[in-house]
Amino acid sequence: MAAPPGSAKVTAPYAQAAAVVNANGSVNRSKGVEAVTKPAAGHYCVELEDKDLDIRKLVPTATLQYISFEYDVRISMWPHPSCGTRTDTFLVITGKPGVYEDASFSIVVP
Repeated sequence: MAAPPGSAKVTAPYAQAAAVVNANGSVNRSKGVEAVTKPAAGHYCVELEDKDLDIRKLVPTATLQYISFEYDVRISMWPHPSCGTRTDTFLVITGKPGVYEDASFSIVVP
């Protein structure tokens, strides 16, 4: 289980995957995450290492890091075209109401 380049490995014994993602899309630390790509402002594709995990059957949670309360984070629970319509990749969206903006977040897949 290799962490994305430049990230540290996370100790999360009860999580299938977890990551702290910086606003620019780089991964600070992770477990079970193959890569994070950033196709557009406020859009992040989080690819899981375990290709047998299907995002349509998981219940991930995401939390914004170090940002004001007017921002929000959302996770697509189905394969999204922005991420290649892959069943092993979540689309995470951050921003303010009506505006996509880059923001740091953490994600956990129990």
